[in-house]
Amino acid sequence: KTYACAQQQATILEVLDIQKHFEKFQALSHIHLELKAGEFVSFLGPSGCGKTTLLRIIAGLEQPDYGKVIKKGQDITQQSVEKRRCGIVFQNYALFPNLTVAENIGFGLHARQWIRVERSARVQQLLDLIELPNIADKYPNQLSGGQQQRVALARAIAPKPDLLLLDEPLSALDAQVRLTLRQKIKTIQKQLNLPTIMVTHDQEEALSISDR
Repeated sequence: KTYACAQQQATILEVLDIQKHFEKFQALSHIHLELKAGEFVSFLGPSGCGKTTLLRIIAGLEQPDYGKVIKKGQDITQQSVEKRRCGIVFQNYALFPNLTVAENIGFGLHARQWIRVERSARVQQLLDLIELPNIADKYPNQLSGGQQQRVALARAIAPKPDLLLLDEPLSALDAQVRLTLRQKIKTIQKQLNLPTIMVTHDQEEALSISDR
């Protein structure tokens, strides 16, 4: 039990004094953040306040002007996106239209680490997890927005990332779908004990889904 508590309290991510300018606009000023194992943290605020910029710096899609990003004790500030082991879900799903659902989910499961049988099993496991077990052969344009976002979530967690990053994943969906998917994301996040950061401007969403 003590070991489990210690594991739960382990720091997965540290953001240290991050600063970022875009020309004369200061997007981020002296940002500090700690993310613990299994924790769900939301960045909440209006458009233009720097939420997505901070998420993109953590993901490696932007470089800070100053400061460090530390993951599991390692400085990853200069590390490429591919090496960071972060699963990312964007607002616009970003699925490949020419690939089936199974191919989209399995996209990050590289042949060097995953043999074909393991890859197929992992894809089916994730389809079951997102409660869409029978859509493997469909294409993204045959799915609803909510289904596409579930597939995007499955693709993000397929390679077993250290960290899940959600950039306003529900804002393009209608209210009822958003409510259902919000609960599904929280359930999956808890089930996998996956430390997660979500960007949102929706206060109710942030308060209902986040630990912090």
